[in-house]
Amino acid sequence: MPPLEAPVRPTFLPFSPPSVGPEEIAEVVAALQSDWITTGPRTQEFARTFADSVGAPAALALNSCTAGLHVALATLGIGAGDEVITTPMTFCSSANVIVHVGATPVLADVEPDTLN
Repeated sequence: MPPLEAPVRPTFLPFSPPSVGPEEIAEVVAALQSDWITTGPRTQEFARTFADSVGAPAALALNSCTAGLHVALATLGIGAGDEVITTPMTFCSSANVIVHVGATPVLADVEPDTLN
């Protein structure tokens, strides 16, 4: 089988910067000037507002995808003796959280022609 040639974009694909305006800046300043900059009432309000906006009974605000992956595995009871399939083409946290809960990561390779 001949080696696959990686497709190359004809134009640069820029990383999109966040849209930060006066309202977002005011919210950050208000948080920094409050007594809580992590898990206080503003975080709880955010979680409630988010849950309402997606029609969920509740939501949990976390600081990272790594924390979200950990909470998901722990909530599902994944642990020692379990195997969790993940891709090797990802950030290391995908496998690290599996190990952290005591399970074994199983790396499933991708299809070279589709990257699925």
